[in-house]
Amino acid sequence: MDQDWINKAAGGDDEAFSLLVKHYKGYLMAVILPIVRDPDQAQDVLQETFWQVYRSLPAFRGGELKVWLARIAAHKAVDWCRRAERRRAETAFASPEEHGKAGTRSAEDECLDAMTRNRLTALFNNLPPPYRLTMAGYLFEGKSYRELAFEAGITVKTVESRLYRARQILKKQLEEDL
Repeated sequence: MDQDWINKAAGGDDEAFSLLVKHYKGYLMAVILPIVRDPDQAQDVLQETFWQVYRSLPAFRGGELKVWLARIAAHKAVDWCRRAERRRAETAFASPEEHGKAGTRSAEDECLDAMTRNRLTALFNNLPPPYRLTMAGYLFEGKSYRELAFEAGITVKTVESRLYRARQILKKQLEEDL
């Protein structure tokens, strides 16, 4: 893969990016699979890796592309395992009441919860893109400030500011609704 194709892929050329994916998917799967150990989950991590590469490729400063791609894939695989471990731990430490809550709730309570979730989802989706993406990475993907900064090509302080501002926007919108 020569530098011209890399530059085309970084510039948004879908055909060039598709060629990059075809060229490196086997190599990246070989990086991911020993970490994740499940072929189906490894496919998901591979997809996340290429999505990250697609977003980050314009910031690629040159050097060995293969090493850069492997580093992204390894980080994604480790993050995937950490999130899976967190989910397992949360399930293991949940009380019996938490496991059985859904069956004992009234239809009215479930309806109110669904309305609240829908409202929060709408408010979240209305956040400006930089705030929404940063908050989604932090809350839903469990990424650290440092990981978010690296992926977005910004400083950790900017990540902190975006999360603070996103919270303030959501808080203000929720207060206006009351």
